[in-house]
Amino acid sequence: MALIEHVALFADDLPKLRDFYVDVMGMSILLDNSAAPTPGYFLGDDRGTSLEIILRPPGAPRAGQRYVCHVAFTVPDVRAFRTKLEAMGLVFETEIDIDTEEFSTCFFADPEGNRIQLVRRSKPLGS
Repeated sequence: MALIEHVALFADDLPKLRDFYVDVMGMSILLDNSAAPTPGYFLGDDRGTSLEIILRPPGAPRAGQRYVCHVAFTVPDVRAFRTKLEAMGLVFETEIDIDTEEFSTCFFADPEGNRIQLVRRSKPLGS
């Protein structure tokens, strides 16, 4: 069996995106590769999940984030976290906004335009 070790996102403004995921999303810096030939950071949470952010190489195209991918973060209260992010000026999608007893979710774009999902489940996936 193979296990996911990390997910990576490009950043045009590496320090700004690092600060967003550390200060707003509560991640910590696991590995500082900011002086490497391809600068970046590995960030992590207290559950062992890792996110790599990499400086976008010159000329690297942006993907159509709406359908290509997203990164999901579990939060205890989607509405409260969304309110906090909206107060910071982040814009949420309106067509996918679910809030039931079993499942709550919404999507927004991080400061680099990467599609991010907030999720709350009454039961973890796979249980």
